Amino acid sequence: MKQFLIMLFAAFLAVLAGCATPAAESASQGSSPSAICHVCKYNNDLACVCVKVDRHTPHTEYQGTTYYFCSDECKVAFTKRPTKYLPKPGNNQD
Repeated sequence: MKQFLIMLFAAFLAVLAGCATPAAESASQGSSPSAICHVCKYNNDLACVCVKVDRHTPHTEYQGTTYYFCSDECKVAFTKRPTKYLPKPGNNQD
């Protein structure tokens, strides 16, 4: 059980590290930019929180900001209730 928890924690850190690189920095390094799927983050679905952004990535604009998603289903969920999935003002979670 302890080994499983260590592996799970390592996977979590790997996902976060992949999303931690700003899009502009990733582009300058020749790799794809990445974004956070706020629906998966809200649902604690760590497997698809980090989204590689390209021209086919599902996305929508909300209040002047473009948000990217791991799937069309997450995009639809976000579009129905965006405030549910975004961090509350003053809550620095990104």
